[in-house]
Amino acid sequence: MGYVDPLGVRPGETLRVHLSAPAAHEIAVGRLGRDALLLPEPDDAADRAEVTWLGRAASTSANRHDVHPGSYGVAANSPTERPSTISAWVRVWHLPATVETSSWAAVVSDLDYPDRCGWAIGVDADGHPGCYVGDGGHHDRVNWTFADSSLLSRLGEWVHLACTIDGDRVRLWVDGTVAAEGAAAVGTSTGGTLRVAAAAQSGLVDHLLDGDVSSVALFSRTLTRHEVVTLTEDRAMSPTVPVATDALLAHWPLRERSGTTAVDVSGNDRHLTLVNTPTLNIPGPPASRAIGQPGYDPDTDPTRGGCVRFSSDDLVDCGWPAAAEIVVPQDADSGTYHVRVTLVGADDDPLELPFVVVRPQPRRPRSVALLYATFTWAAYARRSVDGVNIPGLMSSAYTRNISGRLFFNLGLRMPLPRVQPFVHRSHLRDATVHQHLVRPERHAESWLAREGYAYECVTDAELDADPGLLERFAALMIVGHNEYWTQDMRDNVEAYLRGGGNVVCLSGNTAFWRVSYDRQTKVIETRKTTHPGEGTGVAWLPPDEWGERWHTDGRPGGKWSHLGQPPSELLGLETLGWIDSGDRTAFAPFTVTAPDHFLFHEPQLVPTEPGNLIGTRSHDGPAVSGYEVDGLPEVQGMPTPGPEGLTVLAHADHGPRFVAHWGADPGHGADLIYWERRTGGRVFNAGSTNYPGALAIDAGLQALTRNVLHHMGVSRQ
Repeated sequence: MGYVDPLGVRPGETLRVHLSAPAAHEIAVGRLGRDALLLPEPDDAADRAEVTWLGRAASTSANRHDVHPGSYGVAANSPTERPSTISAWVRVWHLPATVETSSWAAVVSDLDYPDRCGWAIGVDADGHPGCYVGDGGHHDRVNWTFADSSLLSRLGEWVHLACTIDGDRVRLWVDGTVAAEGAAAVGTSTGGTLRVAAAAQSGLVDHLLDGDVSSVALFSRTLTRHEVVTLTEDRAMSPTVPVATDALLAHWPLRERSGTTAVDVSGNDRHLTLVNTPTLNIPGPPASRAIGQPGYDPDTDPTRGGCVRFSSDDLVDCGWPAAAEIVVPQDADSGTYHVRVTLVGADDDPLELPFVVVRPQPRRPRSVALLYATFTWAAYARRSVDGVNIPGLMSSAYTRNISGRLFFNLGLRMPLPRVQPFVHRSHLRDATVHQHLVRPERHAESWLAREGYAYECVTDAELDADPGLLERFAALMIVGHNEYWTQDMRDNVEAYLRGGGNVVCLSGNTAFWRVSYDRQTKVIETRKTTHPGEGTGVAWLPPDEWGERWHTDGRPGGKWSHLGQPPSELLGLETLGWIDSGDRTAFAPFTVTAPDHFLFHEPQLVPTEPGNLIGTRSHDGPAVSGYEVDGLPEVQGMPTPGPEGLTVLAHADHGPRFVAHWGADPGHGADLIYWERRTGGRVFNAGSTNYPGALAIDAGLQALTRNVLHHMGVSRQ
């Protein structure tokens, strides 16, 4: 397994190759070919043979590295005395696996089994809350106290747990009621390492919690029944504990909305470092399930509270050392490259890791900026390709963690096994020769190169980071499946168009979901929402969980069309639906609806097939419209922006073959439009993920695209 960092690297910068290799291996770096992709029929062997190898390196030994998933908090300044009362709110989503009789997950602990066992509150594999109160030395089972009742029927519900210690006696409290009594070790433990949502075993972090934790407090004295009940009834509503503030050893409200630190508000500076990016900005125990509806403002809601969501398979950065560092030559052309790793003596396929050499500064005037949808790559690509699920390496926008909760954080410094440079089919799409990651960008780049157009490649990360990027180009070309957009991406394209820029959108499902991106950690955050009327098969946050959709940047996530900035206001079209059946008949060509439009005649006549069709052939499905398609917003009952400047050049009609479709006509496929925006700029939008594959071999679409680039002033040899 392996990954490259960064996915988009500039000439003169260093590309780092991170590997976990079980044997000696060879690393080779190559520029991908472009001619074979444009052959009349797909030829994988010819495509692979076209790679231009730029360098090789060999390792004579294995290079193994593990992953260490699981989020938790660790205190840099743990208390040196054993607390006499421990209090915490917890919402358990998933119980620990029963691998031995002592399987349990920690809510808060100072325990390192077997030799440094101080104290802990947690839950066992059967759902019984429990506490351990030892002397800081060797583990003694007699110091565990478990409740008879189980949380098995209360998974996903908030529970208040407390442990009070009085001499050699312990009381375990569940929701303000004594649930069990037991024995405590005599004396006090010396301070070890305090963790929230984890403990340790033989010095290694273990007993990770799959749940939400709020308002953890440690007290130096034994709280009374009245005080424990008060904590329970407060439901962590108060930003500080409502009792015994003079006895606080530490208090972590866990209301952080961003960052990597959970603050101790007791004044004792026992702040927690948050490891492996647990999920922040989640409502706490006092929050109503109805929060988060349109117009809701978390900053003005005194009942929201807060918590941190921990998961035993959270991971956003493998942290593997670089197996190779490659300085990209200053004269390197922008385009698609890859690292190939071959194990010595292995008979199976090599590991192939694509990356993009980017040039945000064009070398030729009037160039096209070809946009690679790398945020979409990350959203889809970390799903198993062989049926083996490795905890920590399964985070995607389409999988759930062990808790059953959606992954909100997707790291780029991790393997992306479905991002493959050559594969053009998957186990679901053999009949359609389809692949929506990497291949569309390669098809577009190959065609631009063959036609002699001036172009440079950029990724989503460059568009997100550089407000002036597009001003240096004659046009922006969006291709493939560019689904996940940040606010800065959208704002930068909007500003470019308002300044008279040109956008050639050869993509479907474009700018559908809002994400945010941390440029330092390279973590993509996405919090999807399901809206009423979308059907029972939609798997995102339902309306009663919309309180979780606020990103750590303070703004809600979800569909741009529901966040007041629909894609149609920017690019003229909205996502209509998707097809994923592997059925060749589920793809359709365009029927030309405006044959007299100048784009069909100038500077060259666009050839059509019988029935006035274009896009009847594609290397990405059997015709141009398919997989994910965009159409006029009015098909979904939304207003069409600037209708006086928008022309529907062609339209695809599928019939009712969609897995999901949001238009009034279930067979309405992609719309092909040209839009001279009233607010500035020009947009050509083809509305289909399959367009680049069709561009590779369809004469009609090739001629039309040439005309579009000509009228947008793109330079050509």
